[in-house]
Amino acid sequence: MDVKAKGIPLHGWVLVDSNPDSPNPLLTNSTEDFKNSSQYVDLNRRSNRGYSHSVYWVLVELPERDLSQHWWLEYGYPLIDYIDVYTGSDATGWTLKGSTGDQRSWYSREVYSPVFYFNLPSDSPYVLVRLQTLGSMQYPLRLISESELPSVRGNNIFMHGLFFGALFIMIFYNMFVFVMSRELAYLYYVCLIGAITVFELAVTGFGNMYFWRSDDGWVNEHVQSITVGFCLTFVVLFTRRFLKINELNRTLDKIYIIAGLISLVLAVFGALQASQWLVSFTALWPIAVVFLIVYASVLGLLKRQSGATLFLLAWSGGLIGAVLFAGQMQGWMPSNTITVNALKWGIILNVTLLSFSLVSQIQKLKQEKEDLQQKANENYQLALIDGLTGIPNRRAFDERLFGELERSRRDKTHIALMMIDIDYFKNFNDAYGHQMGDDTLIRTALVMHGCLRRPGDMLFRYGGEEFSIILADTHEEGANNTAQRIMKEIQGLCIPHKESPFKQVTVSIGLAVAKNANIKPADFIQVADEALYKAKRSGRNTVSITNSQGTSVVNIGDYFKNTPKDTL
Repeated sequence: MDVKAKGIPLHGWVLVDSNPDSPNPLLTNSTEDFKNSSQYVDLNRRSNRGYSHSVYWVLVELPERDLSQHWWLEYGYPLIDYIDVYTGSDATGWTLKGSTGDQRSWYSREVYSPVFYFNLPSDSPYVLVRLQTLGSMQYPLRLISESELPSVRGNNIFMHGLFFGALFIMIFYNMFVFVMSRELAYLYYVCLIGAITVFELAVTGFGNMYFWRSDDGWVNEHVQSITVGFCLTFVVLFTRRFLKINELNRTLDKIYIIAGLISLVLAVFGALQASQWLVSFTALWPIAVVFLIVYASVLGLLKRQSGATLFLLAWSGGLIGAVLFAGQMQGWMPSNTITVNALKWGIILNVTLLSFSLVSQIQKLKQEKEDLQQKANENYQLALIDGLTGIPNRRAFDERLFGELERSRRDKTHIALMMIDIDYFKNFNDAYGHQMGDDTLIRTALVMHGCLRRPGDMLFRYGGEEFSIILADTHEEGANNTAQRIMKEIQGLCIPHKESPFKQVTVSIGLAVAKNANIKPADFIQVADEALYKAKRSGRNTVSITNSQGTSVVNIGDYFKNTPKDTL
């Protein structure tokens, strides 16, 4: 990002030499000969020549300046491989003032900065700069006074600090979202922003300044191709998952897979070699991938996919930034504030809009999860309710009985279980029809439910014409009173039943009461069933309590310990 314009703009002459081993041309030629054989350039316009194997010699005629303070020559492009600066004139000769570049040791720099500075002698009328690189050839040169240098460096660090701070915040934020949601799209996005961050650290020179100063040049030579390859790989993975490309268009999905593989190969090749064709491909391939993303976003928008609008806007900005940045790197566009910073602005726009899109996705996924949970709860509750009578069914009974037995054992309290059967109900259905039978089941269920006095007492339809009631923390006397009340209320309905000796609908009830019930639910049900069978054998329309050794309250553990199962 550019800082406020300071310093003195420069102009000069550029001579291109295809032989990288050629010596300083001013050792055998005069400055006038150099000017006559070279091209005049306004260096303040950040001239660039794209990718070239050639060596560029830039002769700068230093303008009038305040000689009471020191002056620095700034070369503002961090990615130059080799830069050598000579000072002097035809009369005094030429002296090598400094040699540095990102393929040379960090400690060859005169100033701690991502760009390059050379302290100039006050009596030198000219500066000759030798430039050589595998990347884009640019020569942004200007004069900076000693008094301006701290603010220029500070502003540059501050502006880029804001930029990288935003990227790091997005990395940690989306990592947190991934940990919470376990959605792979967020992990891909974290990797994508991470790769973008490393790439920007490389192209701005801050990576070399803070993270790999001790490297001998390998990282600077390979990092761009590696990071761009990984960046585009994760772009493809993220987009495929976010926009569900496999559902959107299968042919496009195959193209995405191929693009992802090419991007991964680019990262591998970038680690293995450094060549000008690879550097050039690294600058152009992102445009093709981002174009694919924009195309997929348009399809998603047409099919009204959630988040497609913001996704399209985000990557449209990214595409414009990538095109402008690649264009100036290739030399097709001039290097200026817009083209040089287009990629950063595109990244900021992209990250910001994608953040909104991801937030929208989070809210959508959260709402979908809540809806599914609510639906699951509703379905589960429906699965526990008998469709005819509206009371809990056998499945709910099994769950409740298990929990109440555990509580009774833990708290050392009584628990009662009632099994209730409508007398001669098959005969009732045969005589009056199944519709009348269903109505009778509903009416008896309502009456039995009304006989329960405590919120914890629960009625269940056990199956067919059989019901069950669980009475937690209930002694024999209380359970028997409830059973007698149920029998009386059902008789009070006076539902005719000509096939019954009682001439109306009645019920038989088997009752089991346990204390400190260390027993399985199935065994407890068997005890209550035995009581119900006893009530039926006694003539029906009665209550029977299973007992052991004449005791009406049964200690279930002792009962099953001393009573053979085949006698129940």
